[in-house]
Amino acid sequence: MIPYKIQALFDFIDYLDVHKKVYIETYLPICDELTILATQRANLNPDKNYIEKRKYDNIQTQISEKFQPITDNISVPILNKLRELGIWCGENDYTSIWNGNISAVSELKKDFTDEDAAKVVSYKEKYLRFRIETNSNFLCLELVLHELDEILIELFDFFKDTDQNEFDDFKTKTIEVNNMEEAIKGFLENKGKNVQFSFPTEVFFKQTSINAPQPSLTTINYETIMGNKINVGNITNNSGQVIVGKDVRVFDSFNDRSETIEKIALLIELIKKEDSLINDQKQQVIINFDKVKEELLELQPSKPKIYKWLTSAKDILTNTVLTHDVAETVKWIYHNLNFVFS
Repeated sequence: MIPYKIQALFDFIDYLDVHKKVYIETYLPICDELTILATQRANLNPDKNYIEKRKYDNIQTQISEKFQPITDNISVPILNKLRELGIWCGENDYTSIWNGNISAVSELKKDFTDEDAAKVVSYKEKYLRFRIETNSNFLCLELVLHELDEILIELFDFFKDTDQNEFDDFKTKTIEVNNMEEAIKGFLENKGKNVQFSFPTEVFFKQTSINAPQPSLTTINYETIMGNKINVGNITNNSGQVIVGKDVRVFDSFNDRSETIEKIALLIELIKKEDSLINDQKQQVIINFDKVKEELLELQPSKPKIYKWLTSAKDILTNTVLTHDVAETVKWIYHNLNFVFS
């Protein structure tokens, strides 16, 4: 039988599917316009002179006007639906999407019928169609959809008949450019694709002398414009970007990470034999540490992801009296990753 939390995820996928046509036909064109406007705005320094200030303010007004219907008709309703269904608890980093649903995923993977499996596959295909056809992170919903992808991948990957990464098509691809003209050209050439543009910080901070003041940039409370993101370093007033896990320590060298990876592999084996944990707790802890281990094998591990999985495992482990070997191994791993465990 499908657990009610999994059914809630399916209900949310139905919600997205019902609204998909409107998103594509009505709001994606607006978001394309917003992408170009944001790129043009980033090329202006409002502190330079009154002409650039007026151009900047004019573009800012257009962005605010065009962005409002996106907020009112996509972002807010989607977030409200997630809370209504109990998928998300309302916190800023959206970690409850993983932490609150992973046990239900583990439960279904252990006990399911043929009908359950068919239902999961059906919803996997529906969600993949939505993500690929919209090819969008819907402005400030990038973090939300990323967390949804994570928990749904954990579910859907168990019920697939191929080794192909079915979620790869709509993952954001990075294109390196040298200036704004290349960024705009790249956006137009890749329209309909989920891309982001990365270019040198000095493009935005051209100084006429060594003592010239840095431009004061005002940013809107969103980071991504429909899957086409401009990455810029040193942006001030970035009140809309929530960064979690920034204090997690991950060594740059794979050799330096190898000891941590080995310790996690050891911990997973110890957890399997830990009598103080029930099977469901063991499964959740193992899944989270296995995710951390896999992430440490990446060329550039994601600190927010590691933070999320360490937090999820910690919530279980801190409420359990662990055997000495398990407790010491856990403390070593958390200390090595600069994550407080108490």
